[in-house]
Amino acid sequence: MHLDRRRFLALIATLPAGAVAGCAAGGSFLTDQGSPAPTLAGRQPADGLATLAPPPRPLSAGASHWIPGPGEVSPEIKRTAAAFIETAGSWGPGGSSTESLAAAGASPGATESAAALHVEDARESTVAVVYPQYGGLSGDQAAVITLFSQHLALPQEATTRQLALDVRVRRRGALWEVERINPLTTLGTPVGILSGPSLAVLSEPRITLSGPSLVDIRSGRMHDPLLNVLLGLAREYTFSVQVMHTGHIQTVFPTNRVSNHAVGRAVDIREINGIKVVSPEMEAGLVEVFMRRAASLGATEVGGPIDLNGTRKGFFSDDVHRDHIHIGITPGLPRAHLR
Repeated sequence: MHLDRRRFLALIATLPAGAVAGCAAGGSFLTDQGSPAPTLAGRQPADGLATLAPPPRPLSAGASHWIPGPGEVSPEIKRTAAAFIETAGSWGPGGSSTESLAAAGASPGATESAAALHVEDARESTVAVVYPQYGGLSGDQAAVITLFSQHLALPQEATTRQLALDVRVRRRGALWEVERINPLTTLGTPVGILSGPSLAVLSEPRITLSGPSLVDIRSGRMHDPLLNVLLGLAREYTFSVQVMHTGHIQTVFPTNRVSNHAVGRAVDIREINGIKVVSPEMEAGLVEVFMRRAASLGATEVGGPIDLNGTRKGFFSDDVHRDHIHIGITPGLPRAHLR
């Protein structure tokens, strides 16, 4: 569902400070090298207005504070998405996302695409990328699901919210650039009473939920069988959820086929037992057992960095899934299994 700017900002205002996602389309931004990330410290000045200290200077074109670790596929693509998000969400006293992007050399279209990161009442803002995960790779195009925290200095207080954006990146000659950020979508009107599995996942300490995934579960529209898979996995592992619906690409890249993420029936997991799925430190055996366990709990599709089933349906692997484990359920299909 595409939202115009007025409806988008109205929806943003209804969501908790801890979680929200989305942005409008358009624009480009080039990437090169980065610099160390700034540190944040809240302070309360004499005038009683909250602020952040010290605000970062506008990022130079292509500078990214997110540093890829070993094992990443085409890390320059992810740094392109991270650099754009960091620049769009960082400004000092009296500044704005528009001014930050202009100082970094972003095009008018890119500036418009980042309008959702600007909070009208915020005197200052700083962004810290949590993790940019692949949503798709195809030749000269990519989708990067960028999860980040935005620290805002509002009147009388400082607060943090976490967002996820579907950032589309394209190769232009020797460089990659942000082409657009896909619009916010929604699972629909929240239900009145949450299901047992929804409440159980929300209270499970062994499952770390991103801000956007909290929004999805609190809507009451995530698929209960999928949540039961997560609860089953949590009996044996701790893990971190990157994204469910909000902020994820809504189709199976690069096709127009609707993804299970779009209808509340899929989840992406970026860490297991405190180790990133993409990290060389992650044991291949642990990933394999985790993927098989998800299938035994009812998942009909399980994607990850290990190929367990060749070209047959159920388990799958590719460059996109080197950095996360995808778990989905399609009603009516058998659970994933080796044939």
